[in-house]
Amino acid sequence: MADSQPSSNIFSIRIVSIDYYMAPPLPGVDICYSSFQGEKVNEVPVIRVYGSTPAGQKACLHVHQALPYLYVPCADIPLPLTMEGDSYTHGVSLAIEKALKLRGNAAAKRQHVHGCSLVRGRRFYGYHASEELFVKIYLYNPHDIARAAKLLLVCCCP
Repeated sequence: MADSQPSSNIFSIRIVSIDYYMAPPLPGVDICYSSFQGEKVNEVPVIRVYGSTPAGQKACLHVHQALPYLYVPCADIPLPLTMEGDSYTHGVSLAIEKALKLRGNAAAKRQHVHGCSLVRGRRFYGYHASEELFVKIYLYNPHDIARAAKLLLVCCCP
């Protein structure tokens, strides 16, 4: 019976709409420093969730520290085989940052890549018996996900 009672520590909202905006980071709330960039972060995405509670109250949640990301199989990235671990991911970060900055004046002044990390996982589509190595690329602006994916497809898939 005790399990059927809702916990007072849980906040529930029925989602009606979700969007985001770019804003300067708030100290103590957002990611304020990028070790890849070697400087403070200029803008971070803040997700807004609009909806209503079970009691019918209207709500707008602001979700911080949620950076957009994409996964790229390591075999699809043409980098020298002598690179390992951190130097590999740093090379990927630099290449994507440079490619994204080549588009227009506004893009050249913005920060694009927050960083990269090596992760193991299975591909989403089809059956794959074992895990593979992927590069997880964190970006700042959600619009850069499609641009980065397109650039990676062009350079990696002739």
